[in-house]
Amino acid sequence: MNEEHLWCLKENGYDAGLHKHYEGLFTQGNGYMHARGSFEEGCSDAPQDEEYLRFPDNVTLEKPRHPKSKQGTFIPGIVAQHPLLKEEIVNLPYMLGLELRSAGESLDMDRSRISGYSRWLDLRDGCLHRSLIWETPGGMLLKCTFERYISIADKHLCIQRIQVEVLAGEGRLEVRATLRGDVRTNGMNHFARIVPGAEGTAGGLSLETLTEQGNQIFMHSVLDATEAVTWQEENSLVTAAHRGEFAVQTGDRLTVSKLTAVTTDRDIEEGGADSRVLAQLSQAREIGWDQLYERHAACWKSKWQEADIIIKGDDLAQLNVRASIYHLLRANAPEDARVAICAKGYAGEAYFGRYFWDTEINLLPFYLHTNPQAARNLLLFRYNTLDGARRNAQNYGYRGARYAWESSLSGEEQCANWQYADHEIHITADIVYALYHYVRATGDQDFLEHYGIDILVETARYWCDRVDWNREGVGELLGVMGPDEYLPFTRNNAFTNRMVKFSLEQTIACLDSLQGSKPDSHAAAVERLGIRPEEQELFRYTAEKLRLPYDSGTDIVPQSDDFASYADLDFNSIWTDRSRPFGHFISQERNYRSKALKQADVLELMLLFPQEFSKEQLKASYDYYEPITTHDSSLSVAVHGIVASWLNQPEAAANFLQRVMAIDLSLEKKGAAEGIHIANCGGLWQLIVYGLAGLKSAMWSKDIKLAPRLPKGWTELSFQLAWQGERYRITIHPDAHEVHKLEGRSYVAGTTL
Repeated sequence: MNEEHLWCLKENGYDAGLHKHYEGLFTQGNGYMHARGSFEEGCSDAPQDEEYLRFPDNVTLEKPRHPKSKQGTFIPGIVAQHPLLKEEIVNLPYMLGLELRSAGESLDMDRSRISGYSRWLDLRDGCLHRSLIWETPGGMLLKCTFERYISIADKHLCIQRIQVEVLAGEGRLEVRATLRGDVRTNGMNHFARIVPGAEGTAGGLSLETLTEQGNQIFMHSVLDATEAVTWQEENSLVTAAHRGEFAVQTGDRLTVSKLTAVTTDRDIEEGGADSRVLAQLSQAREIGWDQLYERHAACWKSKWQEADIIIKGDDLAQLNVRASIYHLLRANAPEDARVAICAKGYAGEAYFGRYFWDTEINLLPFYLHTNPQAARNLLLFRYNTLDGARRNAQNYGYRGARYAWESSLSGEEQCANWQYADHEIHITADIVYALYHYVRATGDQDFLEHYGIDILVETARYWCDRVDWNREGVGELLGVMGPDEYLPFTRNNAFTNRMVKFSLEQTIACLDSLQGSKPDSHAAAVERLGIRPEEQELFRYTAEKLRLPYDSGTDIVPQSDDFASYADLDFNSIWTDRSRPFGHFISQERNYRSKALKQADVLELMLLFPQEFSKEQLKASYDYYEPITTHDSSLSVAVHGIVASWLNQPEAAANFLQRVMAIDLSLEKKGAAEGIHIANCGGLWQLIVYGLAGLKSAMWSKDIKLAPRLPKGWTELSFQLAWQGERYRITIHPDAHEVHKLEGRSYVAGTTL
């Protein structure tokens, strides 16, 4: 049976209104660089150099600009300053330019006579394909086939090919290859200098770019054709271009290949970026087109062997989960701890290339159990930006380290909206939770000793300063925005307070453990961090006295101490169109004083600390909060799906599964237009693994424990897990499940609930 339909995202028929959506959905990359799925020849009436000023706005309610096309080339770590929005990733020059022209007309999807159009992204190897028939003004019928990939094996390379088959007629065909610098990022020109040139050999072109931040980017391309051609240089001030002309007739086949190498001054490799880019091209040409692809495909195959989830009985879910895994694999640079994964998965400008709590809570579990080294580097990023977190705390008047709600390279706060930057403080504790999740999943205790202890102590200092003490001597956290961003000034948000208590408790436990088992390491930490004798007791006292607005006898866990005092709403009278976010139908002022959740808050708490809540508390809280949760955040639906599965509500869980899958793939929602909701990709993985497979989190279990509840129609679910330094294959059927340690060293079987 041909399984292509389970591996390919397809666009059958061109619709200009969906073009931006497919650009995001078809984003390619390899961790080092990424490119949106734009047409090689560009799009008519969609200039990429429009200049405008984007203002700070509510992240949910901001109305993005809607040009027909928004190209994007991103290298994590290449950033610049926006005059209002602080630091943002730079949309780099467009390296994919390959244009066709015949009889005075350029191939244009909106203006040319096109038939037989199809485009598809093959998730197995990350290759993007496009096929169409172009009827030229001169009467030729040309079958044009495009394919390209960004190599995951040779990370500086982008490989493209166009094949033109003349089905009828004869005439002349022009091919124009470009590297274009007429690009803006959120309306801003971040380029201080652009130098187009020739690579030095026939069919070679180059573009050297200097950003206003001082980064150098080198793009060099070489062209090959199956027919003899003399390439003519056609450079402009900001574009490097070569043009070749061919005489063709019925039956002819012409193939033009473009090999592009990209290097920057931020690269990990030694040596100058200008010399390395030429070396990359030279080496690639020696390897050859076929071998380059084989290396690339083999690397993807290896990644899929470790990360794939196999679903039998639901082809739609199978394709959707693979699409999410593809973007999770593509977006991560597992060898570079200087960057993390931005909220749009490097598939758009919308979130400025910044890093949120999504990384630790939504994304990390996937990497923990597929590529633990990648998970380690994501946490090393937080260690590497600890100085920035220290500066954040100092700027707010506190000791220690306060992690940014929106972080860029330095770790300093980049969020231009005070509501989130000032009050959404739980990220500082979320990072400690993720740190321990990693250690417990991998057994990497050395990470705590060499890196984690610094994060623990510095964040504990911040929390001790941030806590207020009431007349009864109880510690409180006031003026807090929890995960639910529709209530910004709450008192003792349950999620935040529990995470902070956990963070302080683990700091104490780590210090006590080091002092008892590794006194030299403890002494080194005391000296390095300047830990005073009384500080450890302060951490302990604050953890013990910090208030939690619930206990084991609480039926419905309150979102915060003051949640009951907020106003009730008649959702049906306010939210008249459920296809649009609730926030569009209510003023922010009213929303901020009402019981309308943007996303899971208490349920997120219960997901992270499941052992602390009874089944009755879980059900009561789910029944209470779900009807007043708007799911205006893409982080919300997967959490509810997991809880519904835990509560053995299969219809609700299946409904949430469909909603999670629709966030990026629905043509009606066009959800990928501004980039991939990468946290939702991680959420889908968690919904399947933690929810439907019922895996107990490694945070709370040393052994693999499953309580599966497969959706109706699913006949099999299987996936690999990295667990405590070993790899396992999990296979689940409707009535039983199996856990195999790979290489057959052990075997565990169980009965499905």
